[in-house]
Amino acid sequence: MEQQPRPERVRLLPGAISDHVVDATIVGVLTTGFVVRAAVEGDGIEVVEVASLALAIVLVLVRRRYPVPALVLAMLGAGLVLAATEQPPVLLPAALVILFTLAVESPRRTALAAGAATTGALLVMVTVLLRRDGVDGAILAAIAWPAFATAAGTTVRSTRESVAAANERALRAEETREQEARRRVVEERLRIARDVHDLVAHHIAVVNVQAGVAEHLLRSDPAAADEALQTVRGAASTVIDQLAELLAVLRSTDDAAGTTPTPDLAAVDDLVDAFATSGLHVTVERSGRPRALTRSAELAGYRVVQEALTNAHKHGDGSALVALHFDDDGLTVTVSNPAADPPDAATGGFGLIGMTERVEATGGTVRADRTDDGRFEVTATLPLRDTP
Repeated sequence: MEQQPRPERVRLLPGAISDHVVDATIVGVLTTGFVVRAAVEGDGIEVVEVASLALAIVLVLVRRRYPVPALVLAMLGAGLVLAATEQPPVLLPAALVILFTLAVESPRRTALAAGAATTGALLVMVTVLLRRDGVDGAILAAIAWPAFATAAGTTVRSTRESVAAANERALRAEETREQEARRRVVEERLRIARDVHDLVAHHIAVVNVQAGVAEHLLRSDPAAADEALQTVRGAASTVIDQLAELLAVLRSTDDAAGTTPTPDLAAVDDLVDAFATSGLHVTVERSGRPRALTRSAELAGYRVVQEALTNAHKHGDGSALVALHFDDDGLTVTVSNPAADPPDAATGGFGLIGMTERVEATGGTVRADRTDDGRFEVTATLPLRDTP
């Protein structure tokens, strides 16, 4: 669930003044005003006025925790003191401070209701207790000051909500960038892993098989053993070259790095020849009228043949069939071979996983399973390139 911004935690000024300092300042202003007024009027200070000052200080200090009760008590106290002394008490400015805080801390509807109630109460005090008739300064003040306190409080709250929302958007944008960066890192690792596997796996398989052949024939047939070792040397050289090209791309910061042509279906014959050199007899069948595929689909088709022949070389009996069939829906690549121990993606067949990811990225599908006649068959369908 999306977390809502917390405007009450937002400070509008850098290095904002603490609440304690604000409270102390308000209490000081109320006390100073009370003392100055008593000194100017020279009538002495009544006990009820001192009590109203004490109540005003207490309500100002607790206004953040109990804004509505504090406002109600302030207005009730102001009404009682006004009825007793017929002089505006210090509780009235304290009530305006409490109203401002309530508007800052509460939803707009609550703030407007509190402002209207405060205005109504002040009008009653002015017209009934002070017996003011007509529209004079006291009436206007009773309307203007609560409206000003409410408007100022709601403005501050709205500004805080805007700042909180902006901060929330910034945090979410930062989280999104981090997630995107992590996703790209993971995708790049998978791409590199697939490339390393695709470029190296079948050559390593050739090296492994031919090294075993050479070891077996070293004493009985040195010439055949020497031929197998030449194949090992050629495959190892190819691996070194391909790894060097891959590392050059990884080390380069130039987007144009890596000028080796991307393999496509036209390179399948060369791939078959390479496997034939390692002792795998491959039959290639082509049918249908060739159609245009995307570059990614061409590469995916090549990788499917490469991975399937690598598995056939490791797990098969030395033969494999590659069928390339074009139709109106696209290209179907089928590679099958007799296999006593077919690879299993669930038990470590990372080549099959990478092959599936490549094909599905082009919008195609892959199926790899044993057929009824005991062959292991890989079938991939690749879509045609969209033409305008």
